[in-house]
Amino acid sequence: MKVRSLPNLLLLLALALMAVGATNAKDAKKAPEYPNAKREQPQNDLRSEREQRMLQAGFNALNSKDAAKATGDLNKVLKDSSSKYAKAMALRGLAQIQMNAGNIKAAIPLLQQALDLNSLSNDDYFDTMLTIAQIQAQDEQWQPALTTLQKWMTEGGKRSGAAYALEGNIYYRLNQYQNAIGAMKQALALKPDAPDSWNQLLMASYFGLNDYSQAAKLEEAVVAKNPDDKAAVKNLVSVYIQAKEPDKALKVMAAAKARGLYTSNDDYINLAKMYLYIAQNQDNPKPNALQAAAVVQEGLSKKIVTPSLEAYKLLGDAYYVAGEQDKAMAAWTKASPYAKDGDMDFMRAQLLIQDQKFTAGRSLMQTALKRGVKRVGAAWALIGNADLALKDRKAATAAFEKAAQDPETRAAAEKVLKQLRGGKK
Repeated sequence: MKVRSLPNLLLLLALALMAVGATNAKDAKKAPEYPNAKREQPQNDLRSEREQRMLQAGFNALNSKDAAKATGDLNKVLKDSSSKYAKAMALRGLAQIQMNAGNIKAAIPLLQQALDLNSLSNDDYFDTMLTIAQIQAQDEQWQPALTTLQKWMTEGGKRSGAAYALEGNIYYRLNQYQNAIGAMKQALALKPDAPDSWNQLLMASYFGLNDYSQAAKLEEAVVAKNPDDKAAVKNLVSVYIQAKEPDKALKVMAAAKARGLYTSNDDYINLAKMYLYIAQNQDNPKPNALQAAAVVQEGLSKKIVTPSLEAYKLLGDAYYVAGEQDKAMAAWTKASPYAKDGDMDFMRAQLLIQDQKFTAGRSLMQTALKRGVKRVGAAWALIGNADLALKDRKAATAAFEKAAQDPETRAAAEKVLKQLRGGKK
């Protein structure tokens, strides 16, 4: 089993599209977002009121969702303005237009040009750099995204849970699971109320290292906190299965059913399969095999489990492992009409022959062959055994000759044929 699909952690930051004239008093008092930045913040060189109006017109159009007018106005700024700041802001606006249209890849060179002008305030400059990293990740440019993000961290001097989560996601996509774990631990430390997707990414990274014990600890904590979170329960079961701890998986599944979390066909079928799997690996398989059968029967009676080949075969398998062959035969008989081939009939015929019901078993095995079976040689060998028990040497010889044509049963069939022919080839 696999952990559930990771949520998309690559949400694009919206660029700040605001008035770009002289800084007002409120903005002047605003604390900088990057107080530890290594970059020296340049002076704003936008002095011309005419150019300010040109730029503002472009942003007004963009905020009004008039992409055509915004594109024209902002391109005019690029062409006519002498201010590097105005050009950088225009490039950011043009990048936003591309992102709004879903052309995220086209936004990257525009944003990079804005950075290259080296004219933005530190807040705008590093926000733009972070946006580039996010777009690169969104476009699955994992290594460039990592390079950009780490440059943002180093030069911007800023640490945030969201940034570390992005870094962890990128490392995960690069199959660098240990680095992903380190990044996600820092992300979670910075944001204790982080979304569940962050824990999922950390757990997936442990999975990548086959460190199921650590993955289990994470998911156990999630389930302890939210015991009725069905997705978390499913994840914990998956972890235990990967860790080869089926008993723990079964305990979680049984508890989930008892709490009313199991309400679907798949829920009941998977629980029954787990009971049966454990039964097949026990010295006394009967109790858990009967539990498997009981789960399927309950699901069928409540109309939660859909009558199907899978359901009735599982029911028959459970009864067979429990040693209740009559009930196994009854369940497999119900399964047969749902099958597209004769494999269910093969199982029923084999059971009849084992019970020394040779005539019925031989007839049913011939039906199975007509419908098509995977083990053709084995089917003919069983028919041959039934013929021998019925003292029909001629029919037995014909059956074993066909069994000898299958690599699976060739050696055994030829040995029987040699005996039937009195040692003559």
